[in-house]
Amino acid sequence: MDSVEAFSRDTERSGQGRSNTTLVSKLVQDSTESVAWLQQEFELDLDVLAQLGGHSAPRTHRRPEKNGKPQPLLAANDGGVAGTVYETVDTTTQRAQQHQLLSDVVVLATGGFAGEGTRPGFLSQYAPHLVGLASTNGPFATGDGLQMATALGAELVDMDQVQVHPTGFVKADDPDGLTKFLAAEALRGEGGILLDASGKRFVNELDTRDRVADAVFHHCAARNTRAQHGSTGREEGPRAAAFLVLSQTAADRFGYGALGFYERMGLISRAAGLTELATALRVDKSVLRQTLETYDRARDSGEPDELGKSVFPAAMAAADVYFWGVITPVLHYCMGGLRFDSATHVLRSSGTAIRGLLAAGEVTGGLHGANRLGGNSLLECVVFGREAGRRAAELAAGAL
Repeated sequence: MDSVEAFSRDTERSGQGRSNTTLVSKLVQDSTESVAWLQQEFELDLDVLAQLGGHSAPRTHRRPEKNGKPQPLLAANDGGVAGTVYETVDTTTQRAQQHQLLSDVVVLATGGFAGEGTRPGFLSQYAPHLVGLASTNGPFATGDGLQMATALGAELVDMDQVQVHPTGFVKADDPDGLTKFLAAEALRGEGGILLDASGKRFVNELDTRDRVADAVFHHCAARNTRAQHGSTGREEGPRAAAFLVLSQTAADRFGYGALGFYERMGLISRAAGLTELATALRVDKSVLRQTLETYDRARDSGEPDELGKSVFPAAMAAADVYFWGVITPVLHYCMGGLRFDSATHVLRSSGTAIRGLLAAGEVTGGLHGANRLGGNSLLECVVFGREAGRRAAELAAGAL
């Protein structure tokens, strides 16, 4: 049985003696009423309870896992948009009821389709060679907005261009999972290097994402080159995987906030020096030492190395502590989507705009071409999201 006292103890224990007990009491005492407010005012189904880390009882509310169905946009007589349809579910009878929301403007910001997994959909239609790859997207990323807009005549563009990020973490206790945490680009940007299962580098870690991913597939897919967590005696995990290694200097540059999160999630491990790192990776220590020393010599020379790398953010040899994990290429971003213009109007194949239909973010296509540059996705959301907001306000006010 759970209790206010138990919840308070768990919260204070997690705070390691630094929590303000008055604030903890307020949080705990008002928790039931606050969750009920969310359920009643917003009709949220939060009846699933989970016991998260540090809790002595299941008390964290969440929505049940559901596969949402994309609802259609409402078409106006002139071929433009007249609003959308949404669905609610009666919590007592569990019956679904559809409602119409009339509007002169609809902005689509529904994301891409890289979370389809092995289910039939846009990925299997346009990029079938990528079906089965793990993804940094959740199972909700199924291109619903694309379906809604194409029903009104919107054109799709570059749908076969799906970005494979070179570094998604492979968890030791779930090597075959289809959803993976992204190993942030900054891990390599601040000095992390990639090694095959023999302890050798095989790519310029700061090359474009597509080239790094291709190198992992090419060099780290064979039995003797594919990285794994430990020795299980059986084949498991993704079809290609490499080791990601940071020296203490690289870790200092990256920062221990996110690195600590990766450690707590079991995605990154520490090794005290070269000997312990070689043991953890199950590679020959002399090979590993040669790899790291060769890297540092190239760094000191100021010249590009044999892999074409010319920027060496951190020294690698002779570190007191190393951080390492196993990574694999993962589906990450869809460059393709709805054809749109710089004013965020969604376009037909004729080039004409669908009146009242705007879009921003990953649901759109044509901006990034064959490979999105790192960092440009959030920038895209801000730039075109603001533009869509301005246009929506103007259209709604009858200014255009």
